[in-house]
Amino acid sequence: MPYRRLPNTDKSRIQALTTAIDKSSYCTPDELAFSYKTLQRAKFFLPTYKQSLFHKNVGQSNKNEKGSAYSACKKKIKLYISHFIQVVQFGILREEYNNEILDYYGLEKFPRKVPPLQSDDDIITWGQKIIKGEDARVMKGETPILNPRIALVKIHFQKFLEAQRNHAILTDKDDRASKYINELRAEAHEIIVQIWDEVEKKFAHINPPEERRKMAEEYGLKYVFRPAELKKINL
Repeated sequence: MPYRRLPNTDKSRIQALTTAIDKSSYCTPDELAFSYKTLQRAKFFLPTYKQSLFHKNVGQSNKNEKGSAYSACKKKIKLYISHFIQVVQFGILREEYNNEILDYYGLEKFPRKVPPLQSDDDIITWGQKIIKGEDARVMKGETPILNPRIALVKIHFQKFLEAQRNHAILTDKDDRASKYINELRAEAHEIIVQIWDEVEKKFAHINPPEERRKMAEEYGLKYVFRPAELKKINL
């Protein structure tokens, strides 16, 4: 016997529900192969499911677009922080500054290399340290670090912070939307199973089986033959 294959994508779930609802338009209540209660549940649910998927896709596109801007800002500020630190370190090697300059930026443990700048937290930590340290140096009358100037570092640091906040907000919204969509998918599955169970029960007395399956398929049911069954059919 062939088995029924339940939909496993959003598109196929929507198609299954739509087919069942559309079929009801051509049937009287007595002719309809599943209950009015189940029909009303499907009709109420389907628009919510479709609209939620639409908003999820729009949100995902927005997140991807903003994500590109966030990645660009992150790459840029990493470059500025790294270059600023390297200028300080090269200045020490050229004996333009003494090692004490590292204390301003919290770089005592990194006299010859750039500290990790992989995560957002790393970038925020070191961005704040070099900005605070350079401002303190300048306040004491020390010669500012040039190329890059701290003013440029600040500009790109603020751009990164804004992009990072927006990215975090969009990520949180996307996570919540994904959770809600998963709940809707579970409900869609439940409604489809209910419809299909009722339809098969309604047509259980119909023979031959081929006619029974054909009638059920008009309500959106999908049947799949196993390889051995297909082989017998083709003999």
